[in-house]
Amino acid sequence: MSNESIKQVALVGGTHGNELTGIYLLNKYRQFPKLLGKHSFEVELFTANPEAQRANRRYIDRDLNRSFKQADLDDNSLFGHENELAKQINQKLGPKGSSRTDMIIDLHTSTAPMGVNLVLTKTDSFHLMLADYVQQRMDNVSITLEKMLDHHFLMSVAPQHVLVEIGATAQGQLRQDVFDKTEETTQLIFKFLNEYNQHQLPQPSESIDVYQYFDVMFLPTDINGDISGMIHHSIQDQDFTKLRSGQPIFSLFNGEEVLYEGEDCYMSFINEAAYYDEKKAFAMSQKKTFHIG
Repeated sequence: MSNESIKQVALVGGTHGNELTGIYLLNKYRQFPKLLGKHSFEVELFTANPEAQRANRRYIDRDLNRSFKQADLDDNSLFGHENELAKQINQKLGPKGSSRTDMIIDLHTSTAPMGVNLVLTKTDSFHLMLADYVQQRMDNVSITLEKMLDHHFLMSVAPQHVLVEIGATAQGQLRQDVFDKTEETTQLIFKFLNEYNQHQLPQPSESIDVYQYFDVMFLPTDINGDISGMIHHSIQDQDFTKLRSGQPIFSLFNGEEVLYEGEDCYMSFINEAAYYDEKKAFAMSQKKTFHIG
């Protein structure tokens, strides 16, 4: 693990404009800065997409959290609100590859009952120890991993990063339980960073289980491309449970059931409202064990 200290942290909310929890947690800390706490690093409070927030929409033109591939940031032919905003954010917090920001904590919510979900893009000691630190101090914490060579997440602008995804809550809604869990998770990450900077981290677990995304299942559609069925009741709200071949996954409007055919896997983001624009039904992962050290 690198011995370099974390000096600059960006706490980001509103990457998706209708996920209000992160936005209002930032507002709380702006109004009551003492509640943010004193730390061994600077904390920048950053609201990512105010225009989408004002419209109470996930995004204006395209998903901002899919707009940070280096290839897209370098492509001046890409237009639209989020493409231009991504370039601005990259300059403010980055630039990617030589970022002035050491760590980004990006706050999100889900309409699926994900509990406390920490999303990683890396499995080095720093990120695994961070995830383990939170998981050992909170209930119902799952760790997911989404790896790609040129990552599209906003948080990938900084070399160290984590996405906090908590649910379930509706889009455009504040729920105290989700808000409180988001703040508790944020403060635990701050505590980890303080102890990391002071070389006072406790002994981590020997290993940690991580759900690594490998595919996505799409909702059934008819010949016109319209949705022709819905999530089967037996898997609804069963995030992070195992899906086995032969299990029903969709109930079609004609009364038939669609059974899963494929390798056993774990589901998450089941029936996520935000994914209906692409007709995604749920994400698919394999559980992997990583040794920490």
